[in-house]
Amino acid sequence: MVFKGERFIEKSILDIKTHYKPAETFQYTHFTSCHPLGVKRGFIKGETIRLVRTNSSKTTFEECLANFKRRLEARRYPRKYVERSLSEVIFNSRQSALKPQKQKTAERLLPFVTTYHPAVKKLNKIVMENWSSIENQPLLKTTFKKSLIISYKRGKSLKDMLVRAKL
Repeated sequence: MVFKGERFIEKSILDIKTHYKPAETFQYTHFTSCHPLGVKRGFIKGETIRLVRTNSSKTTFEECLANFKRRLEARRYPRKYVERSLSEVIFNSRQSALKPQKQKTAERLLPFVTTYHPAVKKLNKIVMENWSSIENQPLLKTTFKKSLIISYKRGKSLKDMLVRAKL
């Protein structure tokens, strides 16, 4: 939303403020959901960066931030957790937040995909301990230029074996 704010009288500069659609219900992920804490922290930080970018005035930013905190508290986010997550973003860093970030070059990763089994613990540690065997093989050395990424897939359950998709 563009409006005549504090800077308009002195500098003839219009201000911007975060706009929310009338249908916005702010149904943020509840704190007790099964999402990892890093996902919740990342969501809070991402939303705060969006507020920094879309508010040119520190006053409007602080108003929007106070409303955001209030909505998070309504979704049972602990106050200390929210404050810790919000401390990573400050309004004074707005200029750097507005600059486009450098694109990461796409790395070609070759994952090692295996079925998860609880009996095979610390597979990554076992592979890394034997990484020198992979590096000593010429073909494997060119294939695995960087260390291995281990990815687990879900094994077949009893349901998968007994239930047919086609009737």
